[in-house]
Amino acid sequence: MRFKAVRYKRSIRSCGGVLAVLVGLCGLSISWAGETSGTLTDEQCARHVLDRLGFGAGPGEVDRVVEMGWEAWVRGQLDAGAINNDKTNKYVLEHFPSLGMTMDQVWSAYNPPYESGQPTVEQIARRNRLRYDLNRELVGSVIYRAVYSERRFEEVMAEFWRNHFNIDQGKDEVQYLAAHHEQTVIRRYMFGNFSDMLLASARHPAMLIYLDNDVSQKPLSDREQRMLVRFENKKYQPRSVAALGRQRGLNENYARELMELHTLGVGSENRKGGYTQRDVTELARLLTGWTAGRTGDSMTGGEGYGFRFRKGVHDVKPKVVLGMRFNGREGEAGGVRFIRALAKHDQTARFISLKLCRYLVNDDPPGELVDEVARVFEETGGDLTAVYEAILFSDAFMDGGNYRAKFRTPFEFVVASLRATGAEVTGFGGTREALRRMGQPVYGCVDPTGYDDTAEAWLDPGVLVYRWDFALRLARGDVAGAKIPDSFWRGLPKNDPAELKRALAEALLAGGVESEGWDEMDKAMGEKLKPRRAVGLVLGSPMFQEQ
Repeated sequence: MRFKAVRYKRSIRSCGGVLAVLVGLCGLSISWAGETSGTLTDEQCARHVLDRLGFGAGPGEVDRVVEMGWEAWVRGQLDAGAINNDKTNKYVLEHFPSLGMTMDQVWSAYNPPYESGQPTVEQIARRNRLRYDLNRELVGSVIYRAVYSERRFEEVMAEFWRNHFNIDQGKDEVQYLAAHHEQTVIRRYMFGNFSDMLLASARHPAMLIYLDNDVSQKPLSDREQRMLVRFENKKYQPRSVAALGRQRGLNENYARELMELHTLGVGSENRKGGYTQRDVTELARLLTGWTAGRTGDSMTGGEGYGFRFRKGVHDVKPKVVLGMRFNGREGEAGGVRFIRALAKHDQTARFISLKLCRYLVNDDPPGELVDEVARVFEETGGDLTAVYEAILFSDAFMDGGNYRAKFRTPFEFVVASLRATGAEVTGFGGTREALRRMGQPVYGCVDPTGYDDTAEAWLDPGVLVYRWDFALRLARGDVAGAKIPDSFWRGLPKNDPAELKRALAEALLAGGVESEGWDEMDKAMGEKLKPRRAVGLVLGSPMFQEQ
């Protein structure tokens, strides 16, 4: 694990004069992840579960987890529905109303029809403001829940699945649908069955639009092609011919990502070679007609906006995908059958297990652990709670070599900073902008892979500098909408650097500075360092990036 420490140190130095004061804190990296050996102490166990399963410890939380025992705390978090979270839920619905709306209600409230055929400048500006408010609500709700929810593990897993089933809020109509996907796909099923979650995502308009399956249609037949040629450039075209001219043909984007990113994996992650390009094309044909739209008026009893299967553009010819045969007459049911089978595939079990072990245990998790978790996945038919439990109560999870072995992503770093200081978050403009500058805007990943959660992805010095900037600004009170409370500052020594150092290590690092690191901490802080600057330095230090 020393490699990570060296990389972090080089990253700071390569920034030259930018926030160079943090260079001194590189000495903290001598106790970097993975150098703990043997059995973890009760405090280390508590810190470990709070870091990995709760975005970091808040004031007094380590002691509370020690008192109840880390196993009891984890079991409580696995039963998220039993945890009273009314305060958080009430805040979300009051401040982010779109999170409680149907897709129809969102369209009506945030994308109202223009009052006239030719919209005015004011009408266009109003709609733009509403769209901005909608985007801001979803991002704000994600940050707020991560900081304040009592269901800590639920938020950690929401972040995992948010990246696994990534959608980009900025693409086309996805902005009006992303909050509904968050609520009805990720949050509804992340403690349930993977097959249900996969199918819910496959049928959700946000995913279908993001990966272009909403426009994927059967290829035109020879007869249809001849009809188009016959009426080309003629003044009159039958409606059926005009409709053919609007067809865009087959789109393979979703079919490819469904297998590569959502289920089977690819390359070294897939032991058996996986699928072929022919499988991708055949699956795209199987999923033609899976689109989004509305029929009738939901306010008067008709069906509102949602998933639609358009039989007229579905490819009815026989298909073979991964050895499964479809006669072409099954319609939507054929796609459902394949997705259910894909969710239970042994390669899917291994791929999802590998990703979860990487996320919760180590960037390079033990092969034996992945094998065992994959076995549980298969035996339970994809019961996600059972899969989480197999990881969290494995010997590997609480192994000393995996203690502080992960590097925080920007999102994890920002939330951990707010939690550790007990920050009062009343607005989200400052945190949203900070995450954008760090390279991880919430619901802003254009690539369908989602954001990576391994250290290698986030050690670029051009990105790290924004972490250090955020840490110092948060301590100064310069992050819009986030303020470290007076009670936090009152608990810190003001005139004794040695005591200040120890108090910060206890408050922000849960006592996690090894003895060899004290001298480097002293050098970095100096003899007359004030509490606010000291807090900024510790939050920006290599030690705080560990979890």
